[in-house]
Parts: sequence; C-alpha cells; structure tokens
Amino acid sequence: MITPRFILDSHEQWQPVAVEVIDEVGATRHADRIDFPADMQQPTTPVVGYHRVVHAGILYWHQYWCFYLYNPKKYAGFGAHEGDWEMVQLGCVDEPGDIPILVTCSQHSGGERREYWRCELDQQLQMPKVYVARDSHANYFASHHDVTDQADGKGLALNPEWREFGDWSTWSGKWGNSDNSPGQLSTRRAWTAPHAYHSQARG
Repeated sequence: MITPRFILDSHEQWQPVAVEVIDEVGATRHADRIDFPADMQQPTTPVVGYHRVVHAGILYWHQYWCFYLYNPKKYAGFGAHEGDWEMVQLGCVDEPGDIPILVTCSQHSGGERREYWRCELDQQLQMPKVYVARDSHANYFASHHDVTDQADGKGLALNPEWREFGDWSTWSGKWGNSDNSPGQLSTRRAWTAPHAYHSQARG
C-alpha cells in the first residue's frame, strides 16, 4: 500500500496525534464539544493518523486523515482553533492501494488535485510527498509560500502509524471549543463522496 509522506514546515510546532491523546492533555469532553486547556502544548507521543478505504466511482479511495490538537493559524486576527482534521487521499485502481492514479490534498475549505504521476515522489518508497503548511496544516504538492500559507518543506518528514477509525468518527460534536473548530467527520463531502471531492478540488 502506497501512503503519503508528510513533510512539515521548519517552524511547525504541532504534529498529528491519536485521538486518545485528547484525554492525556487534560481536555474535557462534552456532548457537543471538547474543551482543551489554554496552556496545551504538543505532547511527546507517536505520530498517528487514520486510514479508510471508500469505493466510489470506479476507484478505491485510500484516505489518510491526520488530527492536530491545535491550529494556531490566524487570518486578519481570526481563525485559530482547537482540533484540526486534514486529509490526503489516493484514488487507486486496486483495493490494496498499490496502484494509485489520482491524489487529492485538503486545503482549508477546499483542496487541490493531481494525477499520481505528476506528484513529487520519495524515490526510495515511491510515496507522494505532501508539504504541510505551518500552523494551518493545509497540504500542498510542493513547497509553498503566499499570504495564506507557508510550507517550506524543511521540517520533519513524517511516516505516521496508520490506524483504523473508531466509532468516534460519527460523533456529532465539535473537535474543540472554538466556534470554527471542525465538526462531525462523517458529514464532510470528502468523507461521503471522495470522488466528487477530488473533482471539485483545484487542479
């Protein structure tokens, strides 16, 4: 199975973690949200992500979701929030995920798409390189710098431990205590219709 290789910005302070880390950092779970402590920092825990496969259209979409405890990115003074889910998906001919042909990267409220052969690959493992923007954790196909995001690709290169999703993926609350913290995963277009999400992404 071919998986993405995530490369952080050199100034990134947050890394993907397992959902269970929420309890370890002293967060309080409520029916509609999660309250994180104001002084929360990145814990020293393994880098973990979540993998699922959806057969949609004519392809098997291997989705690789990463959960960050905090998104400190601000636009005009607004936008920072607790809890942050980002995703990269590979559209594959086969269910094992050995023959990818399409790749989609999540970026804020949208995304970007490419054919697999146009991606920059780790030459040894043939993994598509994904450049993670500082603070926002938006995913790019190349190093990136504009007024919105900076992803210099000079930080840590991550190969997360990929786990299966739990029942918590259908939880209807917010993954943080900010108004713009992400909500239920299973209602997202990327979750329910990955082929449509890819088609609507920026080419």
